[in-house]
Formats: sequence, C-alpha cells, structure tokens
Amino acid sequence: MLGYIVAALIASAAGGVGAADAAAPVVSVQEDGVGEADRTARLLAGMRDDVPTRDWRTRGYTKRLASAFEHFEAKVGTPMQAWAERAVVQSAGDTVFYPFAGADFPTAHRLYPKASRYVLVAMQRGGPLPRPDVLDREERELLLAEYEGLLTGFLRRGFFKTQEMNDGTSGQATVRGITGLLMAFAVREGFAIRSIEPIQLDDTGAVVVHAGDRARGATWDSVRMQLTRRSDGAPVVLEYLRVGLSNMNVKPGTPAHAFIAGLADDRVILKAASHLPQDLNFSHFTDLVLAQAPTIVQDETGVAYDELTHRFAVELYGSYAQVNLLFDDEDQNTLIEAYRSAKTVPRLPFHVGYRKGTQACMLVATRPAGAPGAPPTGP
Repeated sequence: MLGYIVAALIASAAGGVGAADAAAPVVSVQEDGVGEADRTARLLAGMRDDVPTRDWRTRGYTKRLASAFEHFEAKVGTPMQAWAERAVVQSAGDTVFYPFAGADFPTAHRLYPKASRYVLVAMQRGGPLPRPDVLDREERELLLAEYEGLLTGFLRRGFFKTQEMNDGTSGQATVRGITGLLMAFAVREGFAIRSIEPIQLDDTGAVVVHAGDRARGATWDSVRMQLTRRSDGAPVVLEYLRVGLSNMNVKPGTPAHAFIAGLADDRVILKAASHLPQDLNFSHFTDLVLAQAPTIVQDETGVAYDELTHRFAVELYGSYAQVNLLFDDEDQNTLIEAYRSAKTVPRLPFHVGYRKGTQACMLVATRPAGAPGAPPTGP
C-alpha cells in the first residue's frame, strides 16, 4: 500500500494524474489470490464485506449498489441471458466485438456468456486503476459518490448516456476514465481480476501492451484485463480500446481500419449506438461489419435494417413503432413496416436501448450458411 501512496504523491507533484488515478505497473493477483485490482473492483461494485462498521458512508454505498444491481439483474441481466440462449448463435471461445460500447460489459457478457475474449470500443478514456484505499475519507466519499451516480444510472436504464459518461469521467470529475466501471462490472458478472495493463494499437492495427510511462494518464487510454471466470476457472480477456470509428479515423491503410477489419468477422453487438452505423461518416466501419460479421445482435440504432436484410437473415424481437425523439430524423420506415407486417414477433423480456414510449426492439442478424463471414456449422 505504501508503494501506491508514493506513486500517487509523485504523480501529483509532477502535475500528472491525481491520487485517485495514480498509475503503477501491471496490477496482478497477489499470493493470497486477491489482488489490489480485485479488492478495488469489489469495493466499487458494492461487494466488499470487510468495510468497518464505523465507516457508515461506505457501508451505505455498498447497500445502495447491491440494491441497484439486484434491480438490473431482475429487469435486464437474467432475462437477457435467458433470451440470448434461445435467440443468439454462440459457442464457447467466441470473440465478441462491441463497438460504441462505453463501459457496458454486462450486455456483452449476458449475450455471450461463454466467450473467451470481449473487445469493447468507444471514445472515453480508459484510465489507470482507481485506488480509493489511498485517499482520505473526504476524497474517498467523493469518488464513491461519482461512481454511484454512473453505475446506478446505467443499472436503471440499461445503457450509458454519452454526455453523462463524458462529464462523469473527464475534466474536473474525480472518476478519471472508465476502467473502474469495467472493473466493477467484471466482478459483478462473476469474474476475478488477475491483472490490468495499458494497451494500444501498433502500426499494423494489432493490440499490444503500451510501452509508455505508466505514471502518465495518457498511457492508460486503453486497457486489458485478464480475468478468471469464478464458476469454472476459465481465463477470459476483456479489452477496452479508445478508438474513433468515424471515417476520419477508420481510413483504409490506417491502424484503426486494420483493427476493425480484424474484429469484424467476430460476433458483433450494436446497442445504444446513436444511429452512428447508419451515418455516412461511419461508412468504413459499417461496410467492414456488413462484409464480414457472422452475426450482428443490435437494437434499432445499429446498422440500417435495409442494409442488414440485403446480407443477413434478420429475426425481429420486441416492437418498434417510432424512433426516440432525440433521433427524430432516423425513423427507419422499413423497420417500422417490418414490425407492423410481421405475423408474429416474439416479445422481448427485458428493456434495452433508448426509451421510445414503446417496447424496445432487438434484431438478430445471421449470415446465411455458406456465405462469406457465415458462422461455422456442425460440431
């Protein structure tokens, strides 16, 4: 613990990240099997059972977070996983690619609980391991209050608001990046955290360990977590990449384009994506996914319905009658008509995506067998 305090003081004196964000070399599991990362994650997730009785504020945080996670589990987590077992093609060892994800690891895991690698991409900064245990009481209370706001907002809605996420993890916010959110979700989803390290794209678009100074916040823009699934001890990798997906960044010949091309032939999830995959400014990204993905599980904010039906067999779930008012120029009339004309559409037993005044929708797009990018058949 003293080493963490010294690192925090050095970083603060150098004008770098603050005490709550101080970076260190890879944080690994210790000999007792419970490392600093796992302990911190359990605190942020409201799962620590070693909080002193006199620390009533932290105990209150733990109680409120437990209640919020229970609500999410009942309304979204359990029914989403049960639905996915019936509706979504998946197999053990899958890689799952979730663009525009922010810190939404629960959706990726509930849709594909048997995957061995999850790759989430968004524009928020990852950030180094938060260390509430080195803070004084006032700083720690402020940090936990900000985590509570971000976590409970997601657990109530089932998605993160981009502006809320940006405001809550940058600028003057005490929470410096989304790594802590990913950690909290990982332990709540049944994983132990073995290690956390900073990563980046190399010139070929491959994901590699970041060679920069780990006392600098910018080194931790993207992170990799080595996890262990507690139910069976299986190793699982969770990677978060801070990568822009617009055409300005995903140009052919760039590392970002090669990175997306390397993932687009894996299982793809698109949810609460602000209709960006339908925007011409994101066409390079969308074209790669359309050309390569074996399956796409999405709400209406992902790839345009017309584009999906040209290449995939698309199953409709839930209902869709109008777009959220924030996106009133993106009605997708063909999708509305598809729901209206379908003889039967299975209900969706959980809420997902932006609130529209009607039940949410999910689309499961599967490339026909034998087509390029189609999932394998047989054992």
